[in-house]
Amino acid sequence: MSTEADGAGDVPADAVAEPDDVPRRHLPAWLIALACALLLVGGTWLAGGFDVATSRLFRLPVGTQVNMGPMSVSFDRALARHSFGNWSLYVFGHCSNNTDEPLRSSADRLVANGFSTRHPVSGLVVSDASLFFGPGETIGRSSVLNPGTPPVPCQLVFDFDDFPATNFVSVGVSRMEWVDRSPTGEGDMVWSAGRVGYRFEVPVVMQPEDAP
Repeated sequence: MSTEADGAGDVPADAVAEPDDVPRRHLPAWLIALACALLLVGGTWLAGGFDVATSRLFRLPVGTQVNMGPMSVSFDRALARHSFGNWSLYVFGHCSNNTDEPLRSSADRLVANGFSTRHPVSGLVVSDASLFFGPGETIGRSSVLNPGTPPVPCQLVFDFDDFPATNFVSVGVSRMEWVDRSPTGEGDMVWSAGRVGYRFEVPVVMQPEDAP
C-alpha cells in the first residue's frame, strides 16, 4: 500500500537536508533580550509612561500648598514696587515649619536654594531673595519661623534693576534636602535643592514710584 508520505521518500535526502558541515545560525540570547527591552521602553515612552519619572517640575495653581521638606508654603499674589531707581518684587503667601526647631530664613541656604523667580522679559532666573514671616503691608517683622504653629503670613522679596509691566510672575519652589556640602564630610549641613520643583504663575500688581 502506498501513501503520499511514502511518495515523498522518492526525493533524494540531500536535496532538502542541510549538510552536516554547515553551521546553524542563531541570534545570541543577549541580543534577543536587548531587542525586547528596547521595544518595551519605546512602547512605554510612546504611551507616556515615563511622564511621572522625568517630569521634575510641576506647575501648580496659586494658593496650592507644597511641602518643601523643612517647611510648607503657598503663594497667592505679588507686588512689583519701584522705589529709589530699583524694583522690588514682593510675593505674598503662607508658611509653616515642618521641623522641630526654629527655621531662620537667613541660615543654612534655606532661601537661596529653595526659591527663585524669572524676569518676565529676559528670562533671567533670580534666586537671591529674602524671606520674612508675620503680617505686614510688604514684609513681616521676623526672619524666624517657629515650629508647631498654623501657617503664618510670609513674604519673599526679590530685587531687580528693571521690571516690565506684566500681569503674572513665575515663582519657583524646590523640594529641599538636608545635606553635607563639605567635600570631606565634616558635617557642614545646609538645605540643598532636590530634584523636584514647583512653579506658580502668581498674579502681580505693578506699583510705579509715583504711585501713592
